[in-house]
Parts: sequence; structure tokens; C-alpha cells
Amino acid sequence: MIYNKEQINLYLKKMNYKDEVKIDYNTLSKLQIAHLTNIPYENIDVLNKKPLSLDAQDLFNKMILNKRGGYCFELNGLYSNLLKSLGFKVTNLAGRFIYQDGKTRMRLHRILKVDIDNKSYISDVGVLSELPRKSLELEIGKIQNDGKCDYKFELDENKEYILYQRKPNKDWKQIYSFSLEPQLDIDYVLPCFYCETHSNSPFINSMKVAIYTEDEHIRLFDGELIFYKDGKVRKLEKINDEKIESVLKEYFGIVL
Repeated sequence: MIYNKEQINLYLKKMNYKDEVKIDYNTLSKLQIAHLTNIPYENIDVLNKKPLSLDAQDLFNKMILNKRGGYCFELNGLYSNLLKSLGFKVTNLAGRFIYQDGKTRMRLHRILKVDIDNKSYISDVGVLSELPRKSLELEIGKIQNDGKCDYKFELDENKEYILYQRKPNKDWKQIYSFSLEPQLDIDYVLPCFYCETHSNSPFINSMKVAIYTEDEHIRLFDGELIFYKDGKVRKLEKINDEKIESVLKEYFGIVL
């Protein structure tokens, strides 16, 4: 067990999770949406040049005790530790995002595979944009809906899995690819350091904060507070520097 009973209870309280915890798919999906709606995605420490730690206790202190968020290496690291502590069988994976320019990206994303009753599921709480609100069964070609978008997995020419998303009234779009090679916590140290420090990193120049609600996805990005609903922008508001702290507190629960 990575987190003790007291820590688990604090974690579940932070997520407003009040249901019984069972080692089943229903619980896994409930935990995922509880995580997405209560623990934000954010890169504020990176912008402030505060070194990140992927140590299990440091992650717990930052995001649970100090009520902050993190990006994928932190969020999915924290979530992996919780699932393992609850008794789930978890394998950490590495993925690469796919963009429309056709260029191959580095593997800079942490993903979780959870095995339950001889089935595998992908569970991810560490993405800036709207992605699955529930865990997805890792079955090729099966179309799955999370209440907002359709998703499916396919294999590419290298036998890597590709996650596809189809928003309402839109075409299928590739999101990221990944292999099933297990990753250890130490395997994320180098890509995390790259994201923190490299001049090509997308995290070092602008604030990126996001959180899910029951119906929407709220994002603070490049000085704009954006509310997405059903694949469309419902509202966009320009945010000046003087309002940043109040916006972080009101919408994302972050107090700096």
C-alpha cells in the first residue's frame, strides 16, 4: 500500500467521493470523474520554475493537502498511487500526442492501464483538454461514449494503440498513441524534466489550467477563460493579470 488508510480517506474526501469502493469497473469510472471534477490540471509550478517531484508523498502533499493540481506526470502519478492503494491492478504506460502536422512527438504523456476481471481499461486524469470522463475498455474498434464524445482504439503500423475521439457533429480525430510496455515511476523523471525546462516545452511560457464539471470543461489558457460544452465554446472571457488569482480560486479551487 502506497497511501495509508488516513491518506486514502483524505484523498476520497478531496474528490467528494462518497460511494463504496469496490474493485470493479463501475468504481473505477466513478473515481475517474470524481478526480477530473475536483483536482485541476495546472502547470503553475513549472511557470514559477519550482522543481516538480514525482515522489508519492510529495504528490499527495501538493495536490491533496495543499489543494493544488498538476500535469499528467503528477496527476496520473497521484491517481495511480490511489488505485494501487485501493487494490486495483495498475500498469503505468507512456504515450505520445498526435497532432495534425504529421510530426512524431516524444512520449510525454503518462497513462494508466487498469486490469479488472480479465479486461483492460485505460484511465486518464491528466489531460488539458476534454477527453474521456470514464475509463475505456481497451478493445480494438469498440465505440464507447462517455456522455459527451465517442471514443475508440485502433492499432497503427507499429502495433501501438491509438485513442480516437469523435465530438458531436465532428469527424474522428486521433488523440494519442501508446504501447503496453510498463513504465516505472523513475521512467517519467526525464520526460517530466524535459517538460519543465526545455525551450520547446509547451508548458514553460503560458499558464494552462483546466477542470471538468458535470456538464462542461473549463480551461484557463493564454489569458482566456473558456467554457466548453458539448464540443463547443459556450463562453469566452479575457482575463487580465489582476484577476488571475480570483479566477484560479473561483473556478479551479487553487489558492496560491
